[in-house]
Amino acid sequence: MNNTVIIRGLFEFVQQLILIAMAKDLPLTLIVATDADETPRYQSLVTASIACRQFSLLATAKPDYSQADTLIIGNLVPLAADGDPDADLRATLPLFRQFVNAAMAAGFKGKLLLAGSNDAILSVLAARFSGIDHQRVLGLGTLPQSRLLERLLQKQLNVGANDVHAFVVGVTKDHLISWSRSYIGPAPVLTYVANQDTSFGADEMAADQEQVDDPAIVTNQTMSVLALVQVLSAFYQHQPFIGTVTNVQPGADGQPVGLASPVLISANGIKRLTDVVLSDEEQKEYAVIAAQVRQDLDRVAAGEFDQDDDQS
Repeated sequence: MNNTVIIRGLFEFVQQLILIAMAKDLPLTLIVATDADETPRYQSLVTASIACRQFSLLATAKPDYSQADTLIIGNLVPLAADGDPDADLRATLPLFRQFVNAAMAAGFKGKLLLAGSNDAILSVLAARFSGIDHQRVLGLGTLPQSRLLERLLQKQLNVGANDVHAFVVGVTKDHLISWSRSYIGPAPVLTYVANQDTSFGADEMAADQEQVDDPAIVTNQTMSVLALVQVLSAFYQHQPFIGTVTNVQPGADGQPVGLASPVLISANGIKRLTDVVLSDEEQKEYAVIAAQVRQDLDRVAAGEFDQDDDQS
């Protein structure tokens, strides 16, 4: 099996991934696609990786994309200080198109994993102009929020880590907790709210909601890296799982949108087991999120995010 992974992103994010991958000794070769003048920043990490039994690390300005099984794309520019997603997308699009096109032209045929902002938009664009099968295009989506929610519920209800299945769906900055499809063992979480014998109620749900909705989660690089490592473990350590990663799916009008919903993540990429089934109220909110993504994609197609010549 080809365990070669190429990553392109900002140094701080890539560095965190490398450190965790080395600590876990993941069975893969990670190649950092970096500018020539930034390659020396990775030298100490490359040297340290020699001590790993399975994990290996390279940094080069000219990786061989044709030999890679997975291409990870993080944020290509620093996020806007004011948290403006439009500004992030406008700055990212030309670099993203250039990088993906260069990889495809060099023979890349593997899985494409988007680990930066605006992955709902970029996943659709990547699938469209790369020709990669939708099952091999995914973004981290709301996986960090889902992981956080599961750990909160685990601690509140004092159950095992494998007993909790909770889903946050939508997009990173505009998501919803699917309480109707969150379970503790075989029982829906909502049944615990109605049970007077438990200490879990509306106040605890509100506290969980507040933590999951914290805007700092969106820019928390460590949480994103931990979610990314879980995906890589599914790819290369035979640890498939069902998670809320961004996947390209048909919208209400039949046109593709990128949304985070529960899918099976495995060595082959992702597989939608079924359409997400939500409560009526959740479905309405999910439809609103999907419509916003579709609107943003239309704006991209109309050139609203193209940079002016004097800005490029």
